[in-house]
Amino acid sequence: MKALTGNATGTTQASRDQAMSLLEDIDRYTSWYPEVVKEAEVLERDGQGRPTKAHTLLHVERGPLTKDFNLIMAVNVDPAAGTIALRRVPHGPDDPEQFDVTWRVDESNSTRIRLELAANLSVPRLVPLGGVGDSLAHGLVSAATRALQS
Repeated sequence: MKALTGNATGTTQASRDQAMSLLEDIDRYTSWYPEVVKEAEVLERDGQGRPTKAHTLLHVERGPLTKDFNLIMAVNVDPAAGTIALRRVPHGPDDPEQFDVTWRVDESNSTRIRLELAANLSVPRLVPLGGVGDSLAHGLVSAATRALQS
């Protein structure tokens, strides 16, 4: 198992509500970041229509790492806090892999979007992962801010 972390921040002139709406709409991730998000489908929603469980297929090709991650994610949307957290659902009690993505949206003069990524992945021991997490986080934030400008 190897730890992978990444952080990125971007700004947009879109409103906080517009940013939250884009990031909450998991089904649309493939339209604004198709290079990485190959599939995204909400599987369950709460009484307010917010996603609570989703399936994603992510293709990560950064440096020495090329891997597809077929993930079932628990989703927690907190509009008041401006957060959307996606957490990999383990396959069982002995499944040590982790893949967590947390979006944070706040607004002052412009809307700031932050992404925090933390993963613990089964990859070959000799594959260096330095910078891969930050690169993935930057790609997601850049794609989101571009989508908000169009």
